[in-house]
Amino acid sequence: MVQVGSLNRSYYLHIPAGYTGTEPLPLVVDFHPLGGTGQGQANSNGWKAKADAEGFIVAYPDSYNSNNSWNVGWCSQDAQQNEIDDVGFAKALVETVASIACVDPNRVFATGCSNGGGMTYKVACEAADVFAAGAPVDFRCVNGGTKGSPSCVDNCSPSQPVSINHFDNTGDTSLVPYQGGTTSFPANCPPGESCVGMAFPSVEANFSTWQEIAGCTGAASELEGHPECDGNASCEAGTQVNLCVQTGGSHCGNYSSLGIVDTAWELFQSQGR
Repeated sequence: MVQVGSLNRSYYLHIPAGYTGTEPLPLVVDFHPLGGTGQGQANSNGWKAKADAEGFIVAYPDSYNSNNSWNVGWCSQDAQQNEIDDVGFAKALVETVASIACVDPNRVFATGCSNGGGMTYKVACEAADVFAAGAPVDFRCVNGGTKGSPSCVDNCSPSQPVSINHFDNTGDTSLVPYQGGTTSFPANCPPGESCVGMAFPSVEANFSTWQEIAGCTGAASELEGHPECDGNASCEAGTQVNLCVQTGGSHCGNYSSLGIVDTAWELFQSQGR
């Protein structure tokens, strides 16, 4: 449990097999999608097995509201309506885990799918002093802008350079459409207004925005060893902005086929501070 303001927040913690506490380990914070839980997220992808194989800690936070949503900006349901400080929770969670385990503060990373991917973008924008890199999956950054065209470009100023490794799929044409456009999801967006009619930016527009935010120069090119990924490593302070795409696929259904955990962890290795 973590106390954040007046709220008692909870999380599920996985310590890797063979942990001794004698050396600082990386920490990955994995945010669940809308309607999920931390423990459910721990059992839904390969981050726990990867942590045991590579030797790092994973924390799976729980959202705080009746529909289990994160306050990421637009399309956040009860979390936005109740003004839940999920960024404050994320920072407090990292501080708490670091107080009970041996965490390397220069290798703290965020990830998550759907609404959890939005939360990954949220901490990249507002907690870059804590998180060195993020790996959002199947969502876009919707911190600012308007309902018709939400985007991070209007309201994202990381306090220090942060790397982004975005994973997406071309098969999603309704929830978070790959080509951009209105979502079919009728969530509260913002309070008292349906998300129907909210137009997500396209994957390419989101990729371009993050290269701008990260101060990248030049053009992105195919990542060596990853033909499904394009990347730009000519960004501020040695950070990177990468995009990996599953042809076809489904919303939050491509962890295995796209090798999301393996690729994200590989990229994280060069993105600590």
